[in-house]
Amino acid sequence: MASHSFPRSSKEPWVTVTTPVGAEGGVWLLEMHNLPDNRLEPEFIKQAMLPALDFVELSWHKAVDKGTNKGGALVLTGERVKGKFFSNGLQLACLAEYPTFFKDYYYKLLARLMSYPIKTVAAINGHCYAGGLCLALACDWRICRPDRTWLSMNELLFGAPIPAGMASVLQTRLSEPVVRKVMLTAHKYTSAEALKDGLVDEVVEGTGSEETIKKALEKAVQLAPLSETGVLRAMKETLYAPALAQLAQDEQLLIGRPQQQNEDAFKALLAAEVNAKL
Repeated sequence: MASHSFPRSSKEPWVTVTTPVGAEGGVWLLEMHNLPDNRLEPEFIKQAMLPALDFVELSWHKAVDKGTNKGGALVLTGERVKGKFFSNGLQLACLAEYPTFFKDYYYKLLARLMSYPIKTVAAINGHCYAGGLCLALACDWRICRPDRTWLSMNELLFGAPIPAGMASVLQTRLSEPVVRKVMLTAHKYTSAEALKDGLVDEVVEGTGSEETIKKALEKAVQLAPLSETGVLRAMKETLYAPALAQLAQDEQLLIGRPQQQNEDAFKALLAAEVNAKL
């Protein structure tokens, strides 16, 4: 089983890409190793995630060019040693140093997955929160373990409004009532609830991280032939055009601004109350 690590120069890989034995038909497995909880930090995205996606796509193109295989699929999963987290989302504390984080890092990653030229499957093998949930939703298919997994857009609970790009991904994948539930209640989903509301497409019968990845690889083999004609990227770009256009926009981190708006509105209303009494 061939294995490739990213960043290339790092002794401790943040991402590994393998071609699992038995997963025939041009299937690649991308594992995130940004321990302890696979936070989608700027350098993790720039130096590991995006290069890994480039590597997989190049490998697929080479296989097509050689005539060895035309189909292709990618499975994206969290670390599998403990199997505790798929991804715990963004690391907000470090984003002040990266003013173009959304447009040049995180949104580039989401857009890359949403328009990827081969089929993509998220093997949600652990907890999946906020930006991590949007990452899973950017994939074509989502398979979730039944145990030890919570899924939530929990920004409402810690005062971080969900940016328009992330909201566009939610609106693309989920029904309007579910989007309202996800964004405006910060509901903490079990795997069964996530299946019912369409956050995931399948819940595996067997428990544990490995069962989830195994099922995702089987699904990837089934989906791989759909990449053979080479039109998947064009199809996705048409289908997801509104979300992709929003992900191309430059957005700034808004933590604190809504609270300031509330304070300004409160002052304005107090002034209006005083004027009304006069």
